[in-house]
Amino acid sequence: MSFWIAIIFITLIVCAIAFYPLLKRNKQIDASKRDSLNKAFYFDRLKEVESEANKGIIDDPEQTKLELQQNLLDDIPENAENVQGEKLKLGKAWFVSLILFVGGISFAVYSNVGSWFSTSMLDTTHQKLDGFYERLKTQTTNPLSTEEMNQFAMALRVDLQKNPNDDQKWYMLGQIGMALDDGQLAHDAFSKAAELKPDNIEYKLSHAQLLLFSNAEEDKNQGEALLKEIIRKDHTNFNALSLLAFHSFEKEDFKMAAMTWGMMLKLLPDDDPRKVTIERSFNMALSNLSEKDKQELQLQKSEKK
Repeated sequence: MSFWIAIIFITLIVCAIAFYPLLKRNKQIDASKRDSLNKAFYFDRLKEVESEANKGIIDDPEQTKLELQQNLLDDIPENAENVQGEKLKLGKAWFVSLILFVGGISFAVYSNVGSWFSTSMLDTTHQKLDGFYERLKTQTTNPLSTEEMNQFAMALRVDLQKNPNDDQKWYMLGQIGMALDDGQLAHDAFSKAAELKPDNIEYKLSHAQLLLFSNAEEDKNQGEALLKEIIRKDHTNFNALSLLAFHSFEKEDFKMAAMTWGMMLKLLPDDDPRKVTIERSFNMALSNLSEKDKQELQLQKSEKK
């Protein structure tokens, strides 16, 4: 309600500034000039009459003066005030009409492009939320387009305004943010999901992965801290170990990378095809260490779980 009051108030101010001249009385500058010229002409003519009377050119100067005075009076409009009043009334009528016209146009434009229209569009998109969830079931054969993903994200945002404690929908919004390459959206959504369910490792793992892909060093450190927290709670979490190992190798912490890959090797059975790749990564990190660190890690690797 306060929004509409503000809009009406602003419209009235703009109209008052723009159309104020319609309320002003006409000073009739042209009429004033005419009256001044008539008076000047009268006095000039009066001097001429007196001069001609002295010379004997005019037989009856008094009659001529009376005629001049009558002509001067005839040139002064008797209904000047009435005309001015009529113009003022007409100006007021135009002033009110223009205010109503501007207000009507403003409302029409707002109805089409303002927040009312946007709200209507959001409600329409929100009604498609269930349909988007159904589409996810066929994501492999019929993936969502970028436009549909944006609509899905918008529908989730509208729904989360009504249900802000739904951690699963926050997590889904974070996944959509990653799919759309919208890091800020994904970060905010994953943070909210983890805040609502602090014991959910999946939420923290997705958030940590996002942070590690960031270019900001602060985000990388936060992601690494999340990974270590996950591993302390579940030292067999293969995904967390893998992310920590690659992150450590990337920042040239070869000892941490080798230790983490060594832990992963202990978790995998001998016939697991991933073991060859991890063994190669372990040896690559090991080659960058000192002899003392190599011997220590080799000893840890040879120990049975």
